[in-house]
Amino acid sequence: MKKQLYSTLFLLFVLAFSSQLQAQITPTLSIQGILKKSNGVAVEDGSYSITFKLYNVSSGGAALWNETQSGVEVSNGIYSATLPGDAINHPLNLPFNELYYLGVTVGSTELTPRILLTSAPYALSLIGTTNKFPSSGKVVADSIQVNGSVFARGGTPGLNGANKNGYAFTGNSGDKDSGMFSTADGKVALYANNTEVLAVTPTNVQSNTNLTVQGAVTANDVNVNNNGNVSYNGLSDWRLVSADYLENGADGWGYAKDDPDDRGAWKNPVDGACPVVDFGDFAGKALKPANNDYVLKKQFSPAGTYNYVKVVFKFYSIGNWDPGDLSSPAFAAFANNSTGGNIRVGWKYYTNDMGQNYIYDYTLFRQSSSFAGNSDNSDHWVTGTMIGTRSTPFWVYFGYANNEGESDEEFAVGSIEVWVK
Repeated sequence: MKKQLYSTLFLLFVLAFSSQLQAQITPTLSIQGILKKSNGVAVEDGSYSITFKLYNVSSGGAALWNETQSGVEVSNGIYSATLPGDAINHPLNLPFNELYYLGVTVGSTELTPRILLTSAPYALSLIGTTNKFPSSGKVVADSIQVNGSVFARGGTPGLNGANKNGYAFTGNSGDKDSGMFSTADGKVALYANNTEVLAVTPTNVQSNTNLTVQGAVTANDVNVNNNGNVSYNGLSDWRLVSADYLENGADGWGYAKDDPDDRGAWKNPVDGACPVVDFGDFAGKALKPANNDYVLKKQFSPAGTYNYVKVVFKFYSIGNWDPGDLSSPAFAAFANNSTGGNIRVGWKYYTNDMGQNYIYDYTLFRQSSSFAGNSDNSDHWVTGTMIGTRSTPFWVYFGYANNEGESDEEFAVGSIEVWVK
């Protein structure tokens, strides 16, 4: 080619992403321009070697991408080209997340000025302030609203998000294994560092949802701790660790027999399971020993840490207990073991019937209020509570302090709850 100066270069172009017969989509850029001599006359028709370069500055700087295409056909000074011409060896792998300038070189001289790549009208909506929509890599948007559904794969995140499931968060030292995941059908869970900390699993989608919480949850000075405690303003509440309502038998409650002097059941070992009776509506089921001098016993070993123990129960007075009999109290106690070690009485009650000095002592009331089968006497129960200090396994005792040898005086215990904190 003869040495000559080329003057003004006009470019019209459209940025397009056309699908190639490759494993991935390759971005291509279609351009069209005019080559003129310095006198304004179009160059001769023919094939030219043209070098195309992309910059992020209007002058100077280093080219971010370049390609030389030989055999570019020029007719009446007009040429057309597709960048890249060789997508395998010169892929157009720029992210297109900033403004680019096109430099065109014919011979050894790059024509000036460089041409600023402009956008198709609908692409203007993607510019925003900090939006970035590269051909590969991360997409950044000022804000986003999705119409329709967005789906992610179910399953656990895996360490550092290795499983590529769910919706994970990065940034602030995030490692892609903290976020929201669906780990089973009907279950949504929050993970922190690949550990499930909160899960929602509905048992009845229409009416009920069970919330499973791992770890501690704090809201408005109310803490739900991982040991089952609930605290208010930093003060722990009682947590229920055992509830013996005797629906399926004695629930581990046994009885110890008395000594010949009728005073030693508290220190004797358990002899067998205590019988359970059903007193019907309201009164419910209860432990009823065969003899008033037997003592009911059971060991408790609550999980977790605690310093205080509370036992709540129903003590039944059955039959014709003498009113005001101060020599015959019922009792509840704590102990170290089944043989009365370190026994401590935490509750006592002087039981009596509803007769004699009571205004309700008349036949119809006694017949109606009796739930144990003896219509000549009124039966009743009281709700007892005893609180002790303990942080290791303990035993709970129930008993009655005296047997007067009367067959119509009996006791029972039921609805036994153990709380700790």
